Amino acid sequence: MISLNEALNILNNYSLNKKYPAEYVDIYNSQGRIIAEDIISKVDIPLYNRSNMDGYAVVDLNLKQYKIIDEIFAGDMRDLIIKQNECVYVATGSKIPNNANFVIPIELVNIIDNEIIEPIEKITEKYISKIGTDIKYGEKVLKRGAKLNERTIGLLASVGIEKVKVNYVPKIGIISTGNELSVINEVNSKTLYSIIKMANCIPVHIGNARDNMEDIENMINKAIKLNCDIIITSGGVSEGKKDLIPNIVLNRGNILFHKVKMRPGKPMLFGEIDSIPIFGMPGNVVSCIVCSYVYLLPFLENITKKMQTTKKIVKAKLGGKVCSEPDFVYYRPVKLENGIAHLTFKGSGLITSIVYADGFIKLNENELQKNKDDVVDVWLFE
Repeated sequence: MISLNEALNILNNYSLNKKYPAEYVDIYNSQGRIIAEDIISKVDIPLYNRSNMDGYAVVDLNLKQYKIIDEIFAGDMRDLIIKQNECVYVATGSKIPNNANFVIPIELVNIIDNEIIEPIEKITEKYISKIGTDIKYGEKVLKRGAKLNERTIGLLASVGIEKVKVNYVPKIGIISTGNELSVINEVNSKTLYSIIKMANCIPVHIGNARDNMEDIENMINKAIKLNCDIIITSGGVSEGKKDLIPNIVLNRGNILFHKVKMRPGKPMLFGEIDSIPIFGMPGNVVSCIVCSYVYLLPFLENITKKMQTTKKIVKAKLGGKVCSEPDFVYYRPVKLENGIAHLTFKGSGLITSIVYADGFIKLNENELQKNKDDVVDVWLFE
């Protein structure tokens, strides 16, 4: 049995050394993907000095009248020069004359015979966006590892990018084990499926295997044939006669760690079969979810090269006493109410322990007790 830190170090080193190819995708299909390189703008935004208002572009504001000599609408890219006593009508977003310094909004002028304007109020703004004031040529606009969303996809479009290089999205096969799954509602595969989707990866439900070597092996072979990049099993990793996953992994590959000093989640296993990483999750639903947050999600962030996200942590007062044991890390689900973290843990196999929880608290090794009203960090669910 190893410590949690040792297990996390093994997992971290493995994931950082695992190489998956990047690919180019159309920005229309890039929602939720992780960019594989810094995005450098090859254009200035705006591309030209443009008007922020419908109005009249002038060189300065010293005259009482200006002669209208032309009109410019969006898409008109002419290079115009105006005299000090001249003006040009400009539409919002249109290019302004090269030497214009101000735009007088249309509502602030009197128009005489469609030939002359007279400003009726002194303006205090220029109403012009200068070239490159939003984004400059050569500016880094997105960092490698950023997750694309509707706003950042719009940014890509604004700098002229139609295809973007993104990191690989792994396909993850999910196998539940246990004879009891034929008579009770199976929970873990649906939970894992949802967690994998949340991580913007591709879950594949391989099926439910009975507690025999042949059935489990067949499911693993099916996952490999489906080109799954990662395999996750739930159940069958403890020490009972029907806990067959450790022997299967050992016979076909290698175990990198099995059994960790943490609760819930002590039977956790991680290894390889045919060079494919395999997570052997405990069968108890709370243990499975805790292990997903502690092991699986950070692993997926590493292999998809996602920019590391700060865990959502809030401070709260503990609603009751909680104890652990020496050398073990304890995770306990809690529900937040008015700044109080109420313990919801009823047992690692009871789903209501976690359904009504908002997050976890963590007791580190040799942090044997926390008391009511102690201030704790609550690690919130996604």
